Amino acid sequence: MDYVLSLILFIPLIGAALTLLFAKSRESARMVAFVSSAISFVLTIMIYLQFKSGLAFLEFQFIDKIPWMDYMGISYYLGVDGVSMPLILLNAILCPLTIIYVWGENKQPNQFFALILVLQAGVFGVFMALDFFLFYIFWELTLIPLYFLISIWGGPNKDYAAIKFFIYTHVASLVMVLGIFALYFSTGVNTFEIPVLLQAFSDIASPEMRVGIFLALFFGFLVKMPTVPFHTWLPDAHVEAPTAGSVLLAGVLLKMGGYGLFRVLLPMMDGLGPYRSDIITLMAVLAVVSILYATFLALAQKDLKKMVAYSSVAHMGYVMLGAAAFNYMSVSGAMFQQFSHGLITAVLFMSVGVIQHSVHTRIIPDLGGLADRMPKLAFLMMCGFMASLGLPAMSGFIAEFMVLTGSYLTLPIYALIAMLGIVATAGYHLWALQRAMFGSYNEKLGEPHDLANFELIPMAILVLLIILFGVYPGSVMEMFEYASKIIPGVMI
Repeated sequence: MDYVLSLILFIPLIGAALTLLFAKSRESARMVAFVSSAISFVLTIMIYLQFKSGLAFLEFQFIDKIPWMDYMGISYYLGVDGVSMPLILLNAILCPLTIIYVWGENKQPNQFFALILVLQAGVFGVFMALDFFLFYIFWELTLIPLYFLISIWGGPNKDYAAIKFFIYTHVASLVMVLGIFALYFSTGVNTFEIPVLLQAFSDIASPEMRVGIFLALFFGFLVKMPTVPFHTWLPDAHVEAPTAGSVLLAGVLLKMGGYGLFRVLLPMMDGLGPYRSDIITLMAVLAVVSILYATFLALAQKDLKKMVAYSSVAHMGYVMLGAAAFNYMSVSGAMFQQFSHGLITAVLFMSVGVIQHSVHTRIIPDLGGLADRMPKLAFLMMCGFMASLGLPAMSGFIAEFMVLTGSYLTLPIYALIAMLGIVATAGYHLWALQRAMFGSYNEKLGEPHDLANFELIPMAILVLLIILFGVYPGSVMEMFEYASKIIPGVMI
């Protein structure tokens, strides 16, 4: 298994180059893209099957390490543990399914599929990198393909949405990189290796410097998640992005912010000293505000896609709440929420994409009775909505149950307030489903087609996975649970 992580990482990049340079027809572009993504998926399944959950903190597996810039302590350093492995698996699942879903893409297909592969590689790199310098390169790499996916294949206001997305996330990245360099110079360890820097963080003499570094990194991750009040770029990006962009943005890119919380910030909490309780309060307040504010905004939306976008902000609020509660159940639930939300939101955005493509609108009051003409879509969309509102036997229920139960142990007031969001979440999902899918069919919508096979297959697979991980979450949860127990300071 030597260099297997590098293979998983670079095969999509090679596929992107082949697609861009040599795939002149739509058929060859999508086939090269799918094969590249599928190879990465197979290799990911291989390491998932050989992954060992019970290793000590900061003990990584499948390590690839090559010295790069020795004078600065920078190396090409990859590895996985229980925090990163499930998210790598999520990325490996979503990308080939997204490529199948957009099988009929006609507009500049070689560029379109190449950008999806570059995006996949960038996300793999973020989850695998164990060197902060490398981590930042991959973090920034993910901005480029999504910017072009929105600005070239997006809706009427695509330029505004793409620029807003880039400015928000790039500014956050710059603040984050200031925190990285401050951490590097303050510790004096002369290396950018994340495990070494995390262990040296508590040795920084000035508590104010430790807090400053923490907040700089925290800001970078907050904007990426995103958390209220840094969320305004997300609805615009989703509304204007093509369906593939929305699926990958919500499915894996938002998870980078949550991953930063668990990979970088939670292990640093013990080093905050007297400021630790203030930081936890700040995280809890931001989490609850995000849950309630985004939920009620979702309730007020008429655009189905914008409603799903706001629901993503609310669901990421549960991730923040679980991290703030800082016990192994809440942290495990928050990590599982990241994985589960990636599957669920992909089904939701794919459903909206089919409606938009078929009846040329996604405004909820203009829809109605689609289940009569699109029964396959209605069934899969209903499954996605039920999973998103936390119906038992689906993965969303497990995640939210663990987050709220764990949060109640250490942050009972915040957990009780967050529970109000569950009621409103059920409300806007059921309201939208009833008005879009059921009742009398709106004849003004013409004669819509139901799901084509290339749309049906990925959506059906995602729904099956949502149910599988809802009934048997242990196959993924085991990695999260052990990882959350070994993060320093997490209460068992």
